[in-house]
Amino acid sequence: MRINVSVNAPVSDETRAYAEYRFFTAIAPHFARVRGIEVTVREDARANRRFLCTATVELGHAGEVKAQARAAHPSAAIERAADRIAALIKRRLGDDFSMKVIAASP
Repeated sequence: MRINVSVNAPVSDETRAYAEYRFFTAIAPHFARVRGIEVTVREDARANRRFLCTATVELGHAGEVKAQARAAHPSAAIERAADRIAALIKRRLGDDFSMKVIAASP
């Protein structure tokens, strides 16, 4: 699996690294079924929320999912887009990876 992050905004290398980390953790439960992720972070001066993060995830035979999020700060846009991608992947694949605690029987 590959994660490609392109930044078309005046953001730091730390922001790029954060995007890679955040999208990796968002898709981790579905790692085996994800072929690749394309993430773009750009500045949009026309919008009230200055930064736009767009993500596309390739899921092989299951197609692809796309999400966008805007925020005043690039890391907030990345966070929102990653959360949306995680929810869309879960819905598309029909998997339930929620944390469940199983009580041990005596």
